[in-house]
Amino acid sequence: MSKIGEFVRSAIDLSAKGSNRAAYWDAARAVEATIAKAEGVDTAGDVSVARFVRSNWDLIAFMGLPRALPIPMKLPFEINRVIRSFSVHHGAEEIVSMVVLETLVSGALPGVFEVNNTGQFEVKSGRLMLPIGLLNGLLGSVIFNPVNVNETLEGDYWIAISDFKMFISELWGRRDLGERIIRFYRS
Repeated sequence: MSKIGEFVRSAIDLSAKGSNRAAYWDAARAVEATIAKAEGVDTAGDVSVARFVRSNWDLIAFMGLPRALPIPMKLPFEINRVIRSFSVHHGAEEIVSMVVLETLVSGALPGVFEVNNTGQFEVKSGRLMLPIGLLNGLLGSVIFNPVNVNETLEGDYWIAISDFKMFISELWGRRDLGERIIRFYRS
């Protein structure tokens, strides 16, 4: 199994056990490995992560943020203090980039973020609550990414895009399928 496949498998397994915070670490590493593969670098920096999120935004948002409003939002002081660049109003795309970056830097989902049981961003008790589906959106951005066409994942692992539930082993690098499903629902 490939390194990217291992990260995806681990994120799915952890999430299935209810360990969503830990699953973010593996999802962030899968994103970073995909960026590194695409750009021929060892690690992904701020600009690379932001570019990756922007170029995969339609898929991330459709799979993981179906009700991710209200955005932009003013983030609480505790988040601004820990993540200094969070000092102005932010949109969902920028927040997702920062979640990936801060998770990579910290080696875990930072304590200023928490996984919400809803489909939207919220601020509660000084924490930014992340939509439950965001993990799915990040994993989808890796799985459907064309650079990962030759990746592998052993076992019967699947991912859902709206009502479509498909085996990951058949989806590596198939952005065209993800885009087709999105068009189906938007038409």
